[in-house]
Amino acid sequence: MKRIQIVQLSDLHLPSQGEKFSFNQRLDPQKKLENCFADVSRLPEKPEMIVLSGDLIHEGTADDYERLREYLFVKQEELKTKINVILGNHDRIGAFYAGFYGLEVKGQEHYYYRQQTSLVDYYFLDSNYQNMEQGFLSADQLTWLNEKLQENTNKPSLLFLHHPVAGTSLETMRFSILQNDQELLKIVQGTNVRGIFSGHIHFATNELLKGVLCSTAESTAYHIDCTDLHDHLVADGSGYNLISFDGQNIGVENRVLLAPQETVMHIAVKQTDYVTADFFDKQVHN
Repeated sequence: MKRIQIVQLSDLHLPSQGEKFSFNQRLDPQKKLENCFADVSRLPEKPEMIVLSGDLIHEGTADDYERLREYLFVKQEELKTKINVILGNHDRIGAFYAGFYGLEVKGQEHYYYRQQTSLVDYYFLDSNYQNMEQGFLSADQLTWLNEKLQENTNKPSLLFLHHPVAGTSLETMRFSILQNDQELLKIVQGTNVRGIFSGHIHFATNELLKGVLCSTAESTAYHIDCTDLHDHLVADGSGYNLISFDGQNIGVENRVLLAPQETVMHIAVKQTDYVTADFFDKQVHN
């Protein structure tokens, strides 16, 4: 298989019209995103696709998602590359469906799908749960994913979702990431899945878990320094991931376009482990 490259842009946090930049950003996140697309346009190889892995608009309206759709249509035409999107915890699914697709949906419907090519199967999952910080994959998605992976065991697969899975590099981020990540890893183990790609934490990591590359992307909007377990530092920063895959070997380049600037916000973190097992049930009934 010839090497293909996939661009992953994550955590755009574009402001809703008339709203301030989220998390005290001082630099316009739209301009930072534009710089990322400009860098993509200069790549020597045309990417196979571009994936926007969640937190597209920061708690936006249907009008915001309509503008985003128009913007991405222009970029897709300019770059001659397919752009796929998934949702994060700061996205609002009703507004997304209404603005991006002109559809009205009822309830907390999840947005997930598969895209097949002659070389690779791509899966785009929805780990947003009730707009909470923590991620959770619904039972219907896990069942669907398991069934689809068993349909085609010869072709390699790549997964994209907003919340990452835990590993040694994210041990202290368990309070925030995918809470049922072990269920996901159990499903993909022994299958044709070669990589799981996510965002959410606003810094880049790469880790091999049970034979699968698990990678997170830097935010296009702002960086979060989580070195201090209980005091996370927010700073303007910008970057994206460039994934290279030849069917067997897979690697990720973290392209930093703006190194983190001065701290603009502190995020206090009390506990760093997974939330309790009954946490999600409590949220539903509150």
